[in-house]
Amino acid sequence: MTVVSIGLDEAAIRDALETLSRIENGFVRAYARALNKTAAGTRSDMVKLAREDYKYKAAAVRARTSVYKATWSDLQSSVKSTGGGGLLSDFAGTRQTKTGLSVNIKKSTGLQRIRHAFLNKARSTGKVISMWRKRMDDGRLSARYPVEALYGPHPELIYNTPENWEKLSSQASDRLSAVFASEVDGVLRQFG
Repeated sequence: MTVVSIGLDEAAIRDALETLSRIENGFVRAYARALNKTAAGTRSDMVKLAREDYKYKAAAVRARTSVYKATWSDLQSSVKSTGGGGLLSDFAGTRQTKTGLSVNIKKSTGLQRIRHAFLNKARSTGKVISMWRKRMDDGRLSARYPVEALYGPHPELIYNTPENWEKLSSQASDRLSAVFASEVDGVLRQFG
């Protein structure tokens, strides 16, 4: 798992501590809000990055990331990639045809057809997922069961490269600086 740590420079922290010293929990309030807004923005950046070259549905990528929010007693926040791979039904434009599924996973490749695949509701969740019947030992398709879900690449594979981590960390660092300054001003307006 790749970890990117961002933070504020010491001068910004000293200035904020001095400015908010007469407001009870002023610094903690501003810093926790800034961390939470930065984490939410970083999650959005991850979704955008995953959708640049692939035809993921935004909700499917968002469902595979979780945000741990900062509190006044724990001034840390994080964005983690969770969940399994992306089902083929999580890609925009997946359709069932008479002979199987038509899927467009990567924007540059165009439609691909998967014979004998189909869309079906999952029994446990009710979500429409892509499946196909497993092949028997003699090579024939099974008549009914067993079936298996069809997956595409996990969004983490896309942003888990050095250049993408560099891009995400620089965006998060810039966002934290801007949001923290805004939150310090907000606390001063509200309590000052």
